[in-house]
Formats: sequence, structure tokens, C-alpha cells
Amino acid sequence: MKANLNLLFLKALALIASLEDDFMELTSLLRQVQKNDPNDFKTLYCIPQLDRRKAYYLVSIDKVFGGKNVPLERLNALGWTKLATLAPHITDDNLEDALLFAELNTVRNIEAVVHGQEPIIGGRSVLLNFTGEQFSAFAQAILANGAIQNGAGFVGKEKALIAALDKNKE
Repeated sequence: MKANLNLLFLKALALIASLEDDFMELTSLLRQVQKNDPNDFKTLYCIPQLDRRKAYYLVSIDKVFGGKNVPLERLNALGWTKLATLAPHITDDNLEDALLFAELNTVRNIEAVVHGQEPIIGGRSVLLNFTGEQFSAFAQAILANGAIQNGAGFVGKEKALIAALDKNKE
């Protein structure tokens, strides 16, 4: 059994290098390794190209999509980030609609819809790099204008930032 598991481990290790190209085979292997030898699974997710969060996302993808009658090419074309976003919300009844929606939308729009928000079509993203003091001021401003803290992030930060900027115009 251990020799077979080592083969799974080695195959998973090789697939991690080409994660973005063909990840569906890796999802299945990671799930098998996780089930059969959690220590080997931990060793795999300690590899920087994989990391822990992505490893668990990939396992969740296999749990949801692995047994479905969906061509692997279609799932690979969607990408692991879209599938990981969809996975907790998939049922047998909504599978095809969810896949069609994912094929036509960005990850951000999928995230918005699964959280009950309106997707932003044609929107723009901005990455901001703050010092600790600047982030504190940013957080206070958006929280005071309607954002809600959610773990280390915020929900509704865009509207709250615009509201804060509008107040600043006055």
C-alpha cells in the first residue's frame, strides 16, 4: 500500500509544476493522498507552488466535480479559481447553469453572485499597498461609510470608499 501511495505522491508532485495547465488530474491525486496519508498531503501543500489554501481548494473541486459527467477539458478550461468559487454551491440541479455562468463571467463576478451581490460588468480592479497606519485609516474610513468587516477583509468596501470620497468632496 505504501509503495502505491508513494507513486500517488510522486505523480502529484510532478503535476504541481504544471498546475495551471491541467489541474483536474492533480485534484484527484491530492484528494487520494489526503485520504491515505495526511503527512504526505501536508508535505505537498508545503510546496510554494501549491500552498495549503490552494491544496484544499483543489481537493474541494475534486469532491464536487470529480464524480460528475463533465469533460475534464471543460473543467480545465474554466480554471481552478472559478471552480473553487463555485464548488460549495453546486448541486445536481444547478451544475450545468453554474458552468455556463462561469464560462461567461470573471471570478469576481462569480464571487459577487454566490454572495448575493450584483456583479460588476466591465469593472476595474485596483491594488492598494498601505503602511500599517495608512491601512488603519482606510479601514476606519470604509467602516464608517458602510463596509462590514469579514475576517481580514471587508464586504462592501467599494461602495463605502466611494461614499467616503464623496463626503470628502463636500
